Amino acid sequence: MTDQGGFGPPPSYAPAQPAPMSPEFVAFDKSNALVIDGAGISFDLGGQVADFPWEQVAQLHYTAQGTLLRVGITHSAGWFHECVVNAKKQQKMIQWLTELGPVAAYYQAQLASRG
Repeated sequence: MTDQGGFGPPPSYAPAQPAPMSPEFVAFDKSNALVIDGAGISFDLGGQVADFPWEQVAQLHYTAQGTLLRVGITHSAGWFHECVVNAKKQQKMIQWLTELGPVAAYYQAQLASRG
């Protein structure tokens, strides 16, 4: 019997788990854009960008009016800010709403749980 010097089989390592992905939503038209992700909400209104980290957001709102998607936030200081993007076609609006619904619900639940 040969001595292996105390070395056994190499340890098995579980593959590293990727960091959990935060849901995100992006919508834009020729003038405006909005992004909702783990960092917060960003509105681009004709080239003027307003970023709202989640710590500053008290509520997230959205609604569709025809082909216009309106996404707004109530800031923790009490004021309201909104971005409107034009889907131009009803099919695009349906796609946006289908994507936005679960993302908004996720972050609305996060906002509600903090207080």
